[in-house]
Amino acid sequence: MEYKSIEKSIVRESKVRNVFSKVCKKELFYTNLKVNSASEELLKSSKSLFAYPSSIGGGSCLSITKLSNHGKVPDTPFCIKGHTDPISCFEFSNFNDYVIATGSRDCTIKIWEVPEEGLIKDNLVTPLITLPKQQKRVTGVYFHPSVDSLFMSSTLDYTLDIWDLSSTGEQSSVIQKLTGHEDLIMSVGWNTWSGGDKLATSSRDKKMRLYDPRSQSTPIQTISTHEGAQGFKLCWADSNGLELICTVGANKSAQRQLYLWDPRQLQSSQPLVSKDVTTDSSILSPYYDFGTNMVYLGGKGDGIYYYEIEKNNAHHIGKATFGNVTQSAITLLPKSVVDVNICEIDRFLRLTAANSVEMVSFMCPRKSQLFQEDIFPPCPSGDPTTDCSLWFADKQLKVIPHTISMKPDGVQSIYEVSEEEGGKSKEKDKLEQLSKLSIGNSGSGGGGGDGDGNGGDSPFITEGIVKQEIEGWLFNSYENRYLKIVKDKIYCFLNEDSAQAIWDSPVLNIKYVDIYDEDENTSGEEWSLRFNIILLNGKEHRMECSTVKQRDAWCQSINAYREMKQQVDQSVVSPTMGEFHLVNTTPVAPSPMVISENKNALQKFSVPSPKEQQQQQQQGSESPNSTTPKSSTPTQTRHHSVLSRNPSYTSLKSSGGFSKPSPSSSTSTPPSTFASPLSIAQTSSTTTTTTTTTTTTSSSSTPPPLRANNSTSSTPLNSSTGIKQSDIVIEGNLTELIPGLLWNSNTEKWYVVSEGMLYSYKNKSLKQLDPLETIHLEKAISAHKTKEIFTIQGFSFQLSTPNRIIHLLAKTKEERGSWLSVLRQNLKSSGETKPKSVLTRASTMDELISSPMSDDESNTNEGGVEEEEEEQPLEGQLSRKLPGIFSMWGQCFVALLAEDLFVSRNKLSTTPELRIQLSSISLIKKISPNEFTLYDSMNQVVCNFRTIAPTAEFDDCTRWIDGLEAARKRSIDIIKMFGINEKEVLSPLPSSSSIPSSGSNGNLLDPSADDLTRYLDLTAIKNGKQKILIQVKGKRKIRVRMVKLSTSSLNCHNSFILDAGPRIFVWAGSKTSRVNKAKALDFANRIRTKERGGKSTLIQLDQGRDEQSFDFWEILGGNSSDPIATTPTPEEQDTESIKTTIYRVGLDVKKNSLRARLAWEGTDWKLPNKEILNTKFVYVVDCVTEIFVWVGKESSSIQRKMATKVALVLQAQKDRVDWTKITRLTEFGENNLFKEKFANYPGMLPISTTRQEIKSHVATSKVEHKIETLASRMTTPFIDNEALFTIPIDEGGRVKVWKIEDYEKIDHPQHLYSQFFSSDSYIVLYTYMQNNKEAHVIYYYLGRDSSINEKGTSAYLTVDLNESLVGACVQTRVVANKECKNFLNLFKTKMVIHKGKYNNYDPKKPSLYQVKGLDKIDIRAVQVEFSSSMLNTLHVSILRTPEKIYIWHGKFSLDAEQNSALSIAENFNSTSAPIEILKEGSESNEFWSAFESTGGRQKYFNDIMIQSSSIPTSFTYKPRFFVCSNASGIVEVTEESPFSQDDLDIGSVCILDVQSHIYLWIGSRATHRTKRASMEVVLNFIETSKLGHSKEHTKVLIATPFEEPIGFKSYFRAWCTSKYPKNKLPLVEKDGIPVEQVLKDYLKEIYTYEELLADPLPAGVDSTKLDTYLNDEDFEKVFKMTRTEWLKIPAWKREGIKKELFLF
Repeated sequence: MEYKSIEKSIVRESKVRNVFSKVCKKELFYTNLKVNSASEELLKSSKSLFAYPSSIGGGSCLSITKLSNHGKVPDTPFCIKGHTDPISCFEFSNFNDYVIATGSRDCTIKIWEVPEEGLIKDNLVTPLITLPKQQKRVTGVYFHPSVDSLFMSSTLDYTLDIWDLSSTGEQSSVIQKLTGHEDLIMSVGWNTWSGGDKLATSSRDKKMRLYDPRSQSTPIQTISTHEGAQGFKLCWADSNGLELICTVGANKSAQRQLYLWDPRQLQSSQPLVSKDVTTDSSILSPYYDFGTNMVYLGGKGDGIYYYEIEKNNAHHIGKATFGNVTQSAITLLPKSVVDVNICEIDRFLRLTAANSVEMVSFMCPRKSQLFQEDIFPPCPSGDPTTDCSLWFADKQLKVIPHTISMKPDGVQSIYEVSEEEGGKSKEKDKLEQLSKLSIGNSGSGGGGGDGDGNGGDSPFITEGIVKQEIEGWLFNSYENRYLKIVKDKIYCFLNEDSAQAIWDSPVLNIKYVDIYDEDENTSGEEWSLRFNIILLNGKEHRMECSTVKQRDAWCQSINAYREMKQQVDQSVVSPTMGEFHLVNTTPVAPSPMVISENKNALQKFSVPSPKEQQQQQQQGSESPNSTTPKSSTPTQTRHHSVLSRNPSYTSLKSSGGFSKPSPSSSTSTPPSTFASPLSIAQTSSTTTTTTTTTTTTSSSSTPPPLRANNSTSSTPLNSSTGIKQSDIVIEGNLTELIPGLLWNSNTEKWYVVSEGMLYSYKNKSLKQLDPLETIHLEKAISAHKTKEIFTIQGFSFQLSTPNRIIHLLAKTKEERGSWLSVLRQNLKSSGETKPKSVLTRASTMDELISSPMSDDESNTNEGGVEEEEEEQPLEGQLSRKLPGIFSMWGQCFVALLAEDLFVSRNKLSTTPELRIQLSSISLIKKISPNEFTLYDSMNQVVCNFRTIAPTAEFDDCTRWIDGLEAARKRSIDIIKMFGINEKEVLSPLPSSSSIPSSGSNGNLLDPSADDLTRYLDLTAIKNGKQKILIQVKGKRKIRVRMVKLSTSSLNCHNSFILDAGPRIFVWAGSKTSRVNKAKALDFANRIRTKERGGKSTLIQLDQGRDEQSFDFWEILGGNSSDPIATTPTPEEQDTESIKTTIYRVGLDVKKNSLRARLAWEGTDWKLPNKEILNTKFVYVVDCVTEIFVWVGKESSSIQRKMATKVALVLQAQKDRVDWTKITRLTEFGENNLFKEKFANYPGMLPISTTRQEIKSHVATSKVEHKIETLASRMTTPFIDNEALFTIPIDEGGRVKVWKIEDYEKIDHPQHLYSQFFSSDSYIVLYTYMQNNKEAHVIYYYLGRDSSINEKGTSAYLTVDLNESLVGACVQTRVVANKECKNFLNLFKTKMVIHKGKYNNYDPKKPSLYQVKGLDKIDIRAVQVEFSSSMLNTLHVSILRTPEKIYIWHGKFSLDAEQNSALSIAENFNSTSAPIEILKEGSESNEFWSAFESTGGRQKYFNDIMIQSSSIPTSFTYKPRFFVCSNASGIVEVTEESPFSQDDLDIGSVCILDVQSHIYLWIGSRATHRTKRASMEVVLNFIETSKLGHSKEHTKVLIATPFEEPIGFKSYFRAWCTSKYPKNKLPLVEKDGIPVEQVLKDYLKEIYTYEELLADPLPAGVDSTKLDTYLNDEDFEKVFKMTRTEWLKIPAWKREGIKKELFLF
């Protein structure tokens, strides 16, 4: 069988494969530098400063510049002056940005502290520390990356001195002098992330030396490296599981090279990796990025080379080039300075030959706005981990830098978000890194491939078949088992399909994994294939593999998962020392630096004897919680460091200080306690051991001694499950049915679902112990509701596994729903969802497949309470033919669960007698009316079933056959059925000769050939490069399909659409029905508007007429004289049906494979719903003459490749017409032809003339509301429930505004963000934080006078913007004068709406603005017609002239309006004109003279008008607006808030209530019933109102459209006449008519015949019922019959008679 392993992508998987460089803007350069280019070192930096040797003072000065001071450096920069000769080397401290060490040719070394307050004072001449003078020139100074006060210096005597700077001044002494160099020391590197205890040096003598400075002064290893005479430089690459040394030098031919060395395996004298870089004479310096495993190479030259480092390779990613500007030196800034928001992974400073410094950023492109923690692990905090004295005292102490997270506040990490939402799994990332390292570490290849040992590149196995030793009566045997690792647990199953684990254990409960010595047995013997899993409780599981390679892979996999879990539980401060560190399982002797206890001499490596191993295990079991080795090192007190930026031990004090913990305290500390970096390093140094080789042999009859693959011990968990409360998805009491011999019993158990497992316990209190049963839900098949199972009351459901059926009972319906929801998410089928079908009755095949999909099932609980009807699986009592010579039949219970058929003894059985996988069934054959047989692929009988005899009403046999056939089809994997090689599809394309052929069309199966002969390219069609012919056929059922591009396809009974891109022809046959033509025109117009933006030309042609269009016939390859087919007729076309099949290509994440399944099958007579399309899948829609590939937004690239392959196979079928094309579409980018294949796509209105189905239960017509009911609605004030969440721009709200222009969105000027124009439309993006995630609201704001095209474009572009954003996003439509509260809040007290378009805006032109609103949020200024008649005593107006701005306060205007008006006037006062405030009644002549051009001072709504008619409270009454309409069939009254002039509809009656007046604006097209009802409602409202209305004070007036009184218009915001009909202008105002005068006409019921013939009709007469206004006598005279006889006449005849009498 095939083993599941961690797969590798065909394209090299890399997080940094697309890294690119970017130089900062010129404004950020540092220029005017005076650099001493003759110095050995030219540029160094810290987080805050950078330094370079200055040419001032002959090179003895070091210039210091702040990184924040961009631009030109002063001519006399800040310098350090303390040396007599030129400075030869310098280095910043790792723990204080302002401390720097310098070395000079004058043989002195000095430590300086740069003043933090600034660099503008005098030069620095007094050092912080001066070290004793050296005998020879100083060539290098270095700080330890983790240890405080540990300092190194190198001189021309070829030695390296290590200093302890904790004692200040000249008292500082050399505590170790490293010797062995024969020439100049060129670079020094510490193993920063793997212990900080080893250092490597590079020398001009062409040798690299490895030191352990705490043990000996001589090198522990010396190796010859690059042959170039100029020497080489090095750095360590030891993070994320790597432990390498990178060296960069040249060979004798000046070919610069990059070598990678394993410091543990330097005996070979050959590098692991050798890469040629370029040819040049200068030396490159390597810089290692611990977060991404990238190495940058740069120096004097033209660029920066960057590589990604792996265990056995260095992948060249690119080179950062800078044109003609060469560089003299580069330096890498500390990791903490990068900008993680733009995915800047590294930042360099680059000193150019022009004596300027540039910043160069390296960025890793990521679309997500989450914090990319996978490339930004915690970085060094700038605090030391320990100090020099402690570090030297404990020779076993390993340290790593103290780190802090780089995650910004308020931003979610990519590890904190699910993979479905764009996040990542930290566990998977770690395993991928471990996988890469293990490939290199495995001495035997370590693959996890198949059972024959032919594995892939991955060394990890996650599941597969092994053998386990089973104890027997006489002897033990090995039997097949299925082993699987899931997250942090290992499970053993009886077989692959089994859902119940035989045993399981958390990986942390595994003490170690043993394998037998390879040298202890001869090759091929059974002992070499075995490994043992030893648990902490002493229990042992002995396993056997098929190959040594498989055995090694299992051992490495278990160790990797165990180690990864250990690092997660330890909460390590830094993620790099142990988190990705893989135990070395290479079966070779480790290097001396790993195993040497006495560093002065190498010792032979040996394996402990079994007795010694047993003693070690006993010692480990005595203190299982101990993670710190015993040591006699005394506790020391840390001295205050003058080099540490923070006083004393800042970060270390909180984590345990510098004092080494004693063994007793270590033992008593629980593992969950936060550990200091010191204790973590100690733990890592002792718990990580090395696998060893074996030395002795033994006979095959006796098992050889075991070799410990990893002897790390871990703290045991409370139970074998190790369930964390945070991992529990659901838990609770359920009742399980336990069958018995005589009767069944019901047992209550406590069930827990955690990480895909179902655990059962006797009760809740025993949850911490071992579970009674563990069920792997991924192996389970089905979970669904049941009935008639339990005899006690409750809500039952069933969980089915391949060999077990579990009946469970919940107490409540909601509880059962929760359990089913959780269980279904973890089922075997949840990886790639399958559709369901309704199987509750005898159905046809089409009905079964095309039936609606639902997760509901019918059920009735056992207590007798009826539940809603839901879907029920196909199940029932059948007879089965039993095997045997007598061919007997036996009763059984059969249930179809997912894709499996379960055959049980009865419905209550918990163990199925037979399980039939429908995917193995090739034929279901009906033998007799009540018998059917299942056959396998070999045509052998699998099982015979017999149903009840069919009746006229019900055929059970047909029901079973149809249901099973539908399920069988869905179980078939189309990929396998079509013979598609999955690996071939996903691999790089082979040569054309190797592509499988299909008849003569061999290359048709090449999915890469993107040509127009096989594909329809929508862009090519739009441009006219491709053309298609579409037929609109049918009479009763209109359908649309693509036909061959030829005149032979034309039919006189149909319409055809020729889409030629810029031109769309619509050709109608001579016998085409009107409905068919209408459908064709509608479809063509949708193509023109939706797909072409209205830019294509629509050309209509009719057969026999308008045949002058030569282009139409030329495209079809014929002419107008060609014969046109007359068959098939529309009636024949209606009987035809075109088969439609939809295949779904999904990624089964649980099986890590692709699956293509049948999702829907039917004909175009019953179209599927668009809901069948899921964004996570890719669908192939086969419509015979068209094949569509629909790509979901969240689908993967491999799904898309496979879907294309399936489409190509379908296209190449022999019975397919040769002109069939494949159309590839993306979600939300579907064309109209594709939408026609579905029943309910928005905008698709299929025209059908078939007779509508008459339903027996049709709702009766609605009953009119009573007048009192409608009036009561007006008494309830409108409540705005909109919650305010936006923040105004002035208060920090994040807003971006675009203006729509020429079908594009253009940035709106930022200074005009609160100003809009009535003839423009806008898109406003507001971004805010929601649950620590970025969320967005897109408002598309439609200007009152903007064009339809602009409004449509704004909506269209809003969708595009939504798709480009990451995070939750809401689209909101905002209409002028009806803006929502959150939108207005963005521009609080600032919002202005100008008339016209922005492009025509003239700020110097006189203008008038009305300032109106209820509060600060609602108030805005809207430009109105420039006339004094627009002044309003209730509000504030702003008059803007070129000379002055007037703010006019109406007498009854609100204080909030007055205050906001001043803020608004100041906001748009671009000309700085003076602002004058005027009150109503005290205006100056200058104010009124400004209106001379429009008639001067005119009548406006003033205080006299309002005071003469108002009641005392009307000034504070909020105006209310109601719409009275019968659009729903009955009269309804609804309140509109906010309201505007655009709400006035001539088809309705609008009611404006201002308390003192109630205006009824009666639309000319409102129905008679609506007009009458609205008047009666208002009068009733006044009588019953409790809002201050009364008959005495409240006037009810009728307003006529386009003749409204000024009092009515004054309550609307910015009333205008721009949309008035031309015949109504100039405006003529009419006073309102009292409602009583009008209502009496509507109440009149009798009119004479002459009055009814008048034109116009009397007011209040309903023109549709004129006959009802006649009295009985006049009626008989006019109609010559009585009313009784009249009502007997059919309605259509009555209409004719009324027309003759002019009463129609």
